[in-house]
Amino acid sequence: MKIPYLLLTLTCVFTFSCTHAKIGYFWHITDFHYDPLYTPQGDTRRSPHRTDCRRADERGSSGHHRALGRYGDYSCDSSLELIESAAKYMRTRHSENVEFVLWTGDIIAARYTGNEDDRYRAIRNMTELLGRTFSSHFVFPVLGHLDPSPSETLTNLWMHWLPLEALQTFKIGGYYTIEQSHSKLRIVALNTNLFGIREVNSAPAKAQWEWLDAVLDKAQSNKEMVYIVGHAAPGTDLRPAYNSLSVDANAKYLRTIRRHAKIIAGQFFGHLHADTFRVIYDKDQPVSWALLAPSVSPHHDPTGSSNPGLRLYKFDSDTGKVLDYTQYYLDLAAANRAGSGAEWTAEYNLTQYYGLRDVSADSLHNLADKLRIGAPHETAMFNKYLRAYNVKHESADNCDGACAHQHFCAITCLEHVAYRQCVEAAASALAASAQSADLLLPALHVLFTLIIILVIFV
Repeated sequence: MKIPYLLLTLTCVFTFSCTHAKIGYFWHITDFHYDPLYTPQGDTRRSPHRTDCRRADERGSSGHHRALGRYGDYSCDSSLELIESAAKYMRTRHSENVEFVLWTGDIIAARYTGNEDDRYRAIRNMTELLGRTFSSHFVFPVLGHLDPSPSETLTNLWMHWLPLEALQTFKIGGYYTIEQSHSKLRIVALNTNLFGIREVNSAPAKAQWEWLDAVLDKAQSNKEMVYIVGHAAPGTDLRPAYNSLSVDANAKYLRTIRRHAKIIAGQFFGHLHADTFRVIYDKDQPVSWALLAPSVSPHHDPTGSSNPGLRLYKFDSDTGKVLDYTQYYLDLAAANRAGSGAEWTAEYNLTQYYGLRDVSADSLHNLADKLRIGAPHETAMFNKYLRAYNVKHESADNCDGACAHQHFCAITCLEHVAYRQCVEAAASALAASAQSADLLLPALHVLFTLIIILVIFV
C-alpha cells in the first residue's frame, strides 16, 4: 500500500512543479526627468531653466500665465513631489515579492542646466529616494541620453546595487551584466547611448558590442535566459519620428537578437514617454519582443500627451518567463486639482486588456496584426492601444488612418529602411482608397437617380 501512495505523492509533486511557476515581481521605472528647480510658483520670465513650464494662454498673450500644478505639468519635467508620490505608491504593491527594479535612464530633466555638481546632486537625490523605497532590493540602473557619461562618481553612487564585476564594466562603458544566484536568469544592461550616430566607430561602442556577444554566447552555453535592458529601443521613434540608434547599430542589434532569440526572455526599454511594444522577426516569423514603458515624467508634444506611469511585471523567477504586467498611472490633471494628494491607480493588465494568451513574440505579433485592420475609428483594438499609448490622456483620439499605420509599422518593421517602406506603402494604399471613394460617389449618385426615376415612372 505504501508504494502506490509514494508514487501518487511523487506524481503530484512533479505535476505541481511543472505547472506552478515560482511567481516574482519586478518594477520597471523610466524617464524621471527630475527638475530640482520646479516649483508651482515658478515663472519663466525670471528663470531660464523652465522655458516650457509657463506658456501663453489661449489668447496668445505672453503676459498671462497659467498656474503650474503641485505634481507637475504636461509641458514640464518632473517635480520632486511627483517622483516622491510614485515611490510611495510602489512601496505598497507586492513589496514582499518584488525581486528587483529596472531603472532605465533619463534621470535628470531635459532642460535642467545646472553645473556638473548640481547634476550629480540631483542623481544622488533620486538614488537615495529609490534606496529608501527599495531598501531590501536591488535597483539596476542604465544610462539615458540625458544622463552623464560613465564616471567614478556614478560608479560610487550605485556601487551598493551592483557587484564588483558589473561595476568594472559600468565604470568604463556604462554597461554590465547581473547573474542571478538563485535562478538561470541573467540581466544584461546596455548603454544605448553607444548605439547613437556619434558613437558608431568609437572604441567604447566597439567594446560594448564585443562584450555583448561574449555575454550572450556564455549565457547560451550555460543555458541561461536573458533580460536585455536599455534606455532607447531599436527601430523608429514616433515621438518625434526619428531614430535613436544609428542605422548600423540598429541593424547589428537586430542581428544579435535574432541569433540569440531562444535565450532572450525579454527586452525592456523606455525613452519614448509612451506605452508601446516591438516585435522582431526572422524570416517573417516572430522570434522576440520588446516592451517600452511610459515615463514617470508627464509628457507633451505636438503628437500627443501622456500621464505619468509605473509598470510592475509578474514573472517566473526560476525561468525568467514574463507572465504579465500591470500598468499604473497618475491622472496628473486630477491630482493637481485634488487637495488630498496623488492617487496612483491601476490602468490595465496586459493579458486581460488585450486578450493575450501569454506574453510571447507570437501573441504580440497577433496583437500587432489586429492594429492594422481598418481605420482607427473602425478598430476597437487600435483605440484601446492608443489609450494605453498615451497613458489615458485625453489626446488619445488624435490619430488618423495614416497615424495608425505608422504605429503598426513602428511595431513590426524595426529596420529603418523597412519602416520607411511600410509607411510609404500604407500612404499609397490610403491614397488609392480615397481615390476609389471619390470615383465611387458620383457612380452611386447616378445609380440612385436612376432608381428614383424607375420608381416614379414605372
